[in-house]
Amino acid sequence: MSSTSTYGGNFWLSFFTNNRVVSGVIIILIYLAVVSLLGYLLAPYIRKLYRGENTRLRKYTGPLIERIERLAGVDPKKTSGFRGYFFALVCFNFIVGVFSLLFLVIQGTYFKSPGQRPMNFFLALNTIISFLTNTDLQHYSSPLRLTYSDVTVVIIGLMYMSAGTGFAASMAFIRGIVNDDGKLGNFFHDFLVSIFDLLLPLSVAATILLIIFGVPDTTYTSIVIHPFFDRFTVNIPIGPVASLEGIKNIGTNGGGFYGANAGYPFENPSWITNLIEVISFTIIPIGSIFAIGQVLENRKFSRMLFGVIMVLFAFSAFLAFFGEIGGIPSISTLGFSFGGNYIGKETAIGISQSAIFGSAATLTSTGAANAALIDYTPAGILGILFPLLLNDPLGGVGTGVLNIFSYVIFTVFLVSLMVGKLPEIMSLKINSKEIKYSTFSLIIHPLIIIVPLGFTLLFAPILMKSFINTHPDQITELLYEYTTSASNNGSEIGGFATNSVFFNLIDSVILLLGRYPIMAFQLIVAESFSFKKPKVQYGRSVDIGSFWFGFMLLFTMIILGLISFFPILAAGPLLAWGRAFSLLIGVAR
Repeated sequence: MSSTSTYGGNFWLSFFTNNRVVSGVIIILIYLAVVSLLGYLLAPYIRKLYRGENTRLRKYTGPLIERIERLAGVDPKKTSGFRGYFFALVCFNFIVGVFSLLFLVIQGTYFKSPGQRPMNFFLALNTIISFLTNTDLQHYSSPLRLTYSDVTVVIIGLMYMSAGTGFAASMAFIRGIVNDDGKLGNFFHDFLVSIFDLLLPLSVAATILLIIFGVPDTTYTSIVIHPFFDRFTVNIPIGPVASLEGIKNIGTNGGGFYGANAGYPFENPSWITNLIEVISFTIIPIGSIFAIGQVLENRKFSRMLFGVIMVLFAFSAFLAFFGEIGGIPSISTLGFSFGGNYIGKETAIGISQSAIFGSAATLTSTGAANAALIDYTPAGILGILFPLLLNDPLGGVGTGVLNIFSYVIFTVFLVSLMVGKLPEIMSLKINSKEIKYSTFSLIIHPLIIIVPLGFTLLFAPILMKSFINTHPDQITELLYEYTTSASNNGSEIGGFATNSVFFNLIDSVILLLGRYPIMAFQLIVAESFSFKKPKVQYGRSVDIGSFWFGFMLLFTMIILGLISFFPILAAGPLLAWGRAFSLLIGVAR
């Protein structure tokens, strides 16, 4: 009997089942094409937000924004430079963070639900800082730790707040390049525009789609199951899952309602919801890349940036996919048919959709996961880890624009030195101030990873007792923990007890350093540009939209990441990879 007959004459079902490698490659390419197309279609709308133009939603959101500004005593016409803008940003974030921490502690102490374990102060502090910085690193499982009022008020509220802050910062950065009055804008007005004109509409749309395709969204706390062969009942937690998933993904937040994240069937029940979620956390970052070229009237530049991002995206996804589909050689000797490493993966999603999901989550700052990263092969985890080492090149909502421009400015400086001309970008001369602060924003990322990692390995060996895997895997797990915190990503590989006083505190410090100092350096660069003239394009020393500049940008991004982390990679995932494939000769095992 033919394989087609086995599947009821369905050729495509037979093809995708029997040709896992080819079908996996096709699925990944389809994902890349879909997210690129939808990001491109959203770009004109984002361009209007960057330029301060009215959108179709403004006639509905405009009166609401104006009323909130009047109640808060905010004058949207009163703009400021870096100091005023960043001070308002930090103060607003600090006040919201303190309120959220108090709410979480009081709620968990006096109003906890039956069976709920309240958070101690250090876990609560880590949780608030994590969601405040758009990282959403979870050292807890939310159905067991948080009430639904905690989820709705604190968790979902901080998801909107952190994403709105990031997009507001990107609006200020683009405004600094376009304008020449030395002003970056009004943070509170930018924040409200980000929420009501961008994040809220897209989050509602994503939530509705997820509900349609099977993700629950209810005020009920659980479903009671009566197993047929057991006299005991089982309570399965449910709640506002789709509402959290909507802003979690649109806001490139990460985390999840369940501890298993998008690997849990209620949070990600099918391939359709898997595609919706990947689209959700890539559409704004990709749309922002295209919008940059439209705002700066240099579409060639945005196409170059998009090409570089897609190369990194494809490399990460295919490395993760082939690493997982190839698996570990020793497994194939166990006497059964081996079609890839399915350990820790939802079989309804498969390897290819797990790989593209994981790569998209770390290429952005989303940090969501639909598979257990600790069960990935060394090659597969390298594919997921690679974008984190580059500080999420596509970034989060707004922050991706800031991150990619730091790399662009640094690359322009290097290329200009090679050709013997003054560095310029968009006909704006780059001086020592822009180079200095762009370099600061690039080097702080590896520093806040390598220094804590070295400290943990050398001075705190007792903290390593909770690790359950071998030494190379311990290095990988510790590297991933600090890298995901520094990148404000939030995905978790696990493998050790993260909910401890030490890791809650050190991760909190890394989370803050990975968010606000880098954002400050980038806004200083924007203010410096805002004083410069002319704002027209002529006499560029380097064509920043050319293929060769894109190649140099890609080369610079990879070199900066690999040089900084190669010794750690050699002692961690590369060593584990070599052991698994018996590639090491004369190396102690």
